[in-house]
Formats: sequence, C-alpha cells, structure tokens
Amino acid sequence: MGADDGTGGGHRRGSARIGDRPAAAPQVDPRLAWIERTRVYRGIRERDVSIERPLAGLERLFAERQRTLGDVIEAWNELAPSRVRGSASIAGLAQGTLTLTVTSSSASYELSRVLRDGLERDLVARLPARVRRVKVRVVAEE
Repeated sequence: MGADDGTGGGHRRGSARIGDRPAAAPQVDPRLAWIERTRVYRGIRERDVSIERPLAGLERLFAERQRTLGDVIEAWNELAPSRVRGSASIAGLAQGTLTLTVTSSSASYELSRVLRDGLERDLVARLPARVRRVKVRVVAEE
C-alpha cells in the first residue's frame, strides 16, 4: 500500500489534505426520513391521568361564575337568613330572573315564605339592574 496506488495509505486517518472534499453523507430514502419526522406526532402517547386538567376546568368554571354572579352571591349571603341559605343555592341569573334551587318541596315552601316576607324585595332593591324577580325550583339531590 503505497502513496501512489490511490488507496490513501500514505496519510493518517482523520487528517484531511487541502483540497479534499468531505465525504458525502449516506443518502437516506426520503420516505424513511418522512416517517422518522412524523413519528413524534403519530406515536402512541401515554394517557394523562393527572388531576391537573380537571382542576383547571373547575378553576375556570368557578372564576367565570364569580365574575358573572359575584355581586348576586354577596347580596344573597348578606340578606338571606341562614336557615334558607343552607338549603338553597343560586342556579343562575338570566334576563333579570334569579333562579334558586332547593332539594325538597319543604325547603321550597320555606324559601318561598321568606321571599314573600321581603327577601325578594330586598334582593331587587339591592341589585336593580340585574335582578327583577326570583324563581325557586326543586331539583333532585346530586
């Protein structure tokens, strides 16, 4: 193996002479390259079993509810007697109608009595731009 036989035996491995071009990278089939690039998107992913996503959803729900009904909730907590506050909850406010839900007909009767005795008038007076009337609805216990 001489320097003139074209085998490159005259110089050490890894050293390059001036004018030598670097060895070309081996050609990769474009279809295989595409498969390798898309593998990260198509691969089977581990299922996210953390509680982070549901908690974020609940946090958004509560923040939205506080933003839309915050003043109504505060007025309800200040004006309603404690005996009806425990059995009733605010279901929503739509077109000036505040909807309260209770879990039994006896609680509905008691809340209706308290509303007729002046609580509805006080709520309307406290929030005249938002509440025009109050509706009571009995729902099944969740």
